Parts: sequence; structure tokens; C-alpha cells
Amino acid sequence: MNQVPMMQPIYPVQGANYALPQQPSYNAVKIDIHNPSVGTPGMAQPQPMYQPQYAPVNAPIYNYPQAPIYCPMPAPSEPVATQAPVYYPGQPLPQAPVTYPQAPAATYPQPVQYPQQPAAIEQQNVNYPPQMQPVPAPTQAPAQVPAPQVSNAPVVEAPQPVEPSLDLNGFISRLANPDFEGQAAAMEDIADIVNKQPEKASELVDKQVFKALNDIISFDSSKVEGPSQKQIEIRQKLVQGEKVSAEDEKLANAYSPKEMAERNKSYALFSIALLDKVYAQEIKKLSNNTVPLTDLPSAVNVVNQLKDNPNPMVRESAIEALSYIQEPEYKKDLTTLFTVAKNDQDASVANAAQAALDKLDKVA
Repeated sequence: MNQVPMMQPIYPVQGANYALPQQPSYNAVKIDIHNPSVGTPGMAQPQPMYQPQYAPVNAPIYNYPQAPIYCPMPAPSEPVATQAPVYYPGQPLPQAPVTYPQAPAATYPQPVQYPQQPAAIEQQNVNYPPQMQPVPAPTQAPAQVPAPQVSNAPVVEAPQPVEPSLDLNGFISRLANPDFEGQAAAMEDIADIVNKQPEKASELVDKQVFKALNDIISFDSSKVEGPSQKQIEIRQKLVQGEKVSAEDEKLANAYSPKEMAERNKSYALFSIALLDKVYAQEIKKLSNNTVPLTDLPSAVNVVNQLKDNPNPMVRESAIEALSYIQEPEYKKDLTTLFTVAKNDQDASVANAAQAALDKLDKVA
């Protein structure tokens, strides 16, 4: 490849004030009329002084040939050198035209050509044997059965009623039955459920159940037949240690209606204590709070029986019922009740109160 010769700068040394020789100019504008000396041989022509040109500080990094803007044209005999274009700092370089690729023309799928149904072939008169006669086509198309509509909506089933696992109404009716044996059997079932099926015991904590138990406690047994005189005599013999016949012993152990009513009062007091403890435990489990003793269902009635019931057996049963539901939060109230009951005139009641105090002292 031929290299382009580098053009020499106008002033080789910066700062020098040189004057280059010029060719004579015959322009009529520059002729001095008063002193015509243009082109006169032997006359020195005045030479213009050129100011030195300095290379800029931030010269371009490319070594292009430099030339002044105002440069005298060379003599006709000298060859004219082709100079590269002059670029100054900060001047944008010419950009080549950018040609963008043409996007291909969009092609669309051609419609699908379905094969044409062949034209109906006319049936020729063919003589088939009798057993091979063609079956004529049906004149009417069979009726189309609409497809069943399938719904995407979820099927919502009606809520089934939740039946209680215990027959609460059955318990209430048995407790309200005037049959003393039936009442006793219902209260024994309550004790079995609380002890053996505690997960169902909360279903018995019902207002109607407590009402039926309170009715049993407040029942007036003074008008009910008590033990016969013969029963009393046989019982006295048994207390004294005398021997009696098997028939008399069986008669002595039989309860009279009045005795069964009083026995059921003791059963009812203990049933209330069982259900009160279940109630207190459920409240503590749900809210972490302890129900005060006087706020337990029918607990006040149990305390009143301890104070006022004339039957020592019922008072003793009240002490045992309160001792069963004892909690650390009830210790102060129960201590007061048992201390008073310890002075009861009946020895069995006083002993029961002392045993309840000893048990209460062990409660933390």
C-alpha cells in the first residue's frame, strides 16, 4: 500500500517568525498607481508577515496532515497535493450512513384446503338377489339427544344436625321422675360418666340438670312413709351385735320411701359437686380463670344444706361434696365452713368436718 507523504508544517519551530517567499501577484486591485512597481525587475517586493500558528494543546490523537486555513496556492508548475480534511477538537467525526436490515415480509398461513366431498353417485338399476336387496336409507335423521349440562359449581351439601352423644333430655326426665329408685339410678350414671367418660361430662353441665338436682334436695320427705316398727327393732339388734335370721336382716336393710328420698338428697349433693368441678375446669381451660366458689352452679345450696338441714346424714354429705371441689383459690372459704361444722352436735358430722380440714391443709 502506498503511504501518503506527511506534509511539513508551515513553521517547523514554534514561536519563530519566518516569512516564506511568495510568487508575484498580478492582481489589479493590489497595483500601486502612484508607484507602479509590479513585476519590475530588480525591485524588491514587500513581503507580508505571517503570524506563527501554534498547535492546539489538546491535539487529536490521530496524526492527520495539518494545513492552515489560509494557505497560498502552489505554483502552477508544482503538483497539487491532496490533503486530508481538517478536524478540530470537539468537532464530531463524520459518521458513515447506517443501513438497517429490512424486516422480512409477514407471511400468513394459507387456508387449509379440505377435500371436497365426492358427488353423490347415482344408483344404477342393479338386479340384486332377493336376499341381497339393499336397505333403503332412512328419510329422517335421528333426533339428537342434547348432552347433559355439567356444572362446575361445587356441590354444597346441607349441614347435618349434630346430635349430642348423651341423651340430656332423658337424664332430666329421669331425675324429675318421682320414682326414687329411678332418680338414684340416674345420679349413679352421672357419676360414671364424669369418672369414666370425662370428654362427655361437660354435656351434663346444664341448667335443667341442676334444677332437677336441687328439686331432689328440697323435696319434703316428712310426708313420705318411713321405716316400720319391726324394721327399727331388727336394726337395733344388729347394732347391739345380736344375731338375726336372714329374712329379718333382709328386712332391716330395705329402705323405706322416706329413707330413699333422704338418700337421694345425699346423692344429689355429690352430683352437684361432680358437675361443679367439671364446670370450673372447663372455665379455667378456656379463660385461665377460676370461678369463685359462690359462683359455681348450685354451690350455695350445698352450703345451705350443711348449715340448716336437720338430717345429719345430709349435712355430712354436704361436707364431702364441698371437700371434693376444693381448689387452692377456695381454701379460705372452705376452711371457714369446715371449722364451723367441726362443732356440729352430731359426731359423724364433726368427724367429717375434721377430715375435710386435714385434707384441705395438704392443698398448696
